[in-house]
Amino acid sequence: MNPRLFLLTLLLLPVACKRQVEEARQTVPVVREILSDRSDPRAQMLRGRVPVSQAGITIIGPEFTCDRLAEQLSFRDLQDNVDARMVTDGLPDFAGETFVCIEDTTPYRDILAAQGAEALRTQTVFRVLAALDTTVHISPYDMEGLSAKTSSKLVVLADPFLCEYGGSDVDTLFRSTGCRVPVVSPIEQMIDLAFDRDERGDLSVGVLCDPQLDSADIYEKIFARKAAERGRRGASLVSIGVGQRDSALYEFLDRYQAAGYVKPLDVILVDDLSIDVERLKIELAGIVSVMNESSMTLGRLVSRDFFFIDAMETVSAQCYSFLRENNLFTHNIAKPQVTVYRPVRKPESEDGSIILIPGSYVQN
Repeated sequence: MNPRLFLLTLLLLPVACKRQVEEARQTVPVVREILSDRSDPRAQMLRGRVPVSQAGITIIGPEFTCDRLAEQLSFRDLQDNVDARMVTDGLPDFAGETFVCIEDTTPYRDILAAQGAEALRTQTVFRVLAALDTTVHISPYDMEGLSAKTSSKLVVLADPFLCEYGGSDVDTLFRSTGCRVPVVSPIEQMIDLAFDRDERGDLSVGVLCDPQLDSADIYEKIFARKAAERGRRGASLVSIGVGQRDSALYEFLDRYQAAGYVKPLDVILVDDLSIDVERLKIELAGIVSVMNESSMTLGRLVSRDFFFIDAMETVSAQCYSFLRENNLFTHNIAKPQVTVYRPVRKPESEDGSIILIPGSYVQN
């Protein structure tokens, strides 16, 4: 499949930016319903809610993404558990924590294509509400909710579609109810880090993404909004999904060049969790080395101060910093736990409401 590459010049996008503002003012019906009725159990669950240490870290997204993030966070040992120095101490940084994965098997772009933007926005809200709730249904036919899980002290929207289409609705709901549980998005965090690190107005950004998102246009939408917020109207972005994991950077730059782009990239955001960023750095060293012919071709496509920003590292640092700064670690000396749930349509619901069932559930 031919790659679909996008270069955004934000001066040409006043309509897109205006649309984002208008959407933020008119949220989806389920949010308006919750906010209009103070007796609504969902409103009561959210009102004035603050993170507590014994709650979990919830990751919402596709199955592979959630599993990969939870696994890597569980094994993370980059900092001293006592004073947070950047030194391993043999104890997982998230010792005693519970990672709750709410995993979908249907791609969100398929929901968008089949049901429209409002449906995807609504489904994002339902999943975040489920993250804060403690109710679990032992099967799709359990009407009462006979099991339970931990609530959330931090929620990660681990897919760009959830961020772009439902993020503003969740934000409106939380702000309006005084809910202080943070909801973070890896791609938004990476874009912010790129802008913080390089203040040039014409920052040139690449996104190395999952091949399934190669032609989705989703990163461009998010980047347009974030760049407009920052006033970075000359910034540009190209997203490419690659298939070769052992030569991902070579393939990325080769396709970038083949598409006619010549502007050197200042940063590549790595939003494919199957890509080894350390491997990318080794590739980069070879590409720019004057001992190699590639320095005369692909080497010219990266700026002198080029850098990578990795989704895994970004989420890891964000979660750790939040828990550390707010004293929200459980402080239990135990192996991190991972629990997996899958959202399914609530029986007889008319608004698309969901329930969570164990990821281990198997139809008899």
